[in-house]
Amino acid sequence: MADVKPPHCIIVASTVTALCDKKAKCEPSAGTGIQSIADNVTTLSGILTTTNIIVANWSRSMWQSIVNRAIRMLASGPFGSHFFTATAIVS
Repeated sequence: MADVKPPHCIIVASTVTALCDKKAKCEPSAGTGIQSIADNVTTLSGILTTTNIIVANWSRSMWQSIVNRAIRMLASGPFGSHFFTATAIVS
């Protein structure tokens, strides 16, 4: 039987509540190998690719206004209280 790797995130009610330590054996039921989530910084990054000719030709300033709107929506949504600050940069 294949070795089953533990999850890297502990999720309770659709919310990530803790992280598994990759260096230790993570056993959520025993509370071992569990790390708390740092409450100061979480960085998310990604790449958006589009083949839509209209959207593909938008300027950087247009994309920046779109990501700024996404930040405002995050702040006012159900998880808004979980964000101390958020920034998004189009490069």
